[in-house]
Amino acid sequence: MSELIKEEELKKEIENKFAGSFYDLNISRKNRIWIGLNADKALEFMSFLKDRGYKHLSTITGFDEGENLGAIYHITDYHTLVNVKIRTPKNAPSLKTVRDIYPVCESFERELEDLFGIKIEGLPEGRNYPLPEGFPKGVHPLRKEVKLDELVKTLDSKEEK
Repeated sequence: MSELIKEEELKKEIENKFAGSFYDLNISRKNRIWIGLNADKALEFMSFLKDRGYKHLSTITGFDEGENLGAIYHITDYHTLVNVKIRTPKNAPSLKTVRDIYPVCESFERELEDLFGIKIEGLPEGRNYPLPEGFPKGVHPLRKEVKLDELVKTLDSKEEK
């Protein structure tokens, strides 16, 4: 008998409820599920998870795949971790906030805005985080095209003024 019963049941439920809404779904190992989800289903899917006891958003990890940026939402019921990967086009990066579902998301979403330049729709105005005030506008240091040596020169020249 498989020791992945809980994971397999959740995967089957996702396949039935969200057919056509994801581009990847797999159980990578015990207590680990990965799903690549279409952005338009993000809020519905997060609510679905929360209703099933996945009440803790551990963190959000940003990524740069070249033509796409995105976020991986790491959500757990304290036993199983569901990693939800959502892409957005790099030329107009935008994701909806999950704040109404997981209020803890705010600092993670601010990181996505500062470090990757992903606009988070519905996130209330607030200070930059984690980049300091005065950091060059439009520079998102975790994007692949940002070169560390060029960024250091820009910051050094700004300090000299």
